[in-house]
Amino acid sequence: MGPAYQAFADVTALVSNSGKKGMWWAADAPMRQGISQHAGWSLVVIATDPAQPYSQAVVLDTATRVGGEDDEAARVDVPLGGLVPAAAPARLDLVTWEGDADLRGDRVSLGGEALVPAGGDRSAGNPFDSSANGASGLTFGVDVDTFSAELGDRPRLSLSTRKDVVLFGVAAVSVRARS
Repeated sequence: MGPAYQAFADVTALVSNSGKKGMWWAADAPMRQGISQHAGWSLVVIATDPAQPYSQAVVLDTATRVGGEDDEAARVDVPLGGLVPAAAPARLDLVTWEGDADLRGDRVSLGGEALVPAGGDRSAGNPFDSSANGASGLTFGVDVDTFSAELGDRPRLSLSTRKDVVLFGVAAVSVRARS
């Protein structure tokens, strides 16, 4: 994986005030042509549902390389302190780029415990398997995975890989704050 960048825009007003429901899409990401040239997009939505318990949510825009020749890059830790009590169930949604289904040895953990993704091949040893929630078929290395866990006393989200190289793009974490 060569140089990479990621950008974000708050499109809340555009989406919520349009009065239009349906499918949203983006196109024509600017990039150079050639081998190993990549571009993609994701839309991360935090929505309220009055029928559900009150929750806290945080979206982390990370754009961090995980894996490769540098031993320090083989693991990325993200502290999640400041969210609600330790025993609270949490939902973690991750967007990573350039995951390879055949390169096992990836791991997403919270407090040292490996998490199993809700989609894809549902393997704690290969969460970056080129699968995306809501998509079927080939995702061209885009991974959108959902995990469930309890935060613990000092919550720390960790991503690691032994063989693959991925760009950790976004983590959206939501935690029920009260029942």
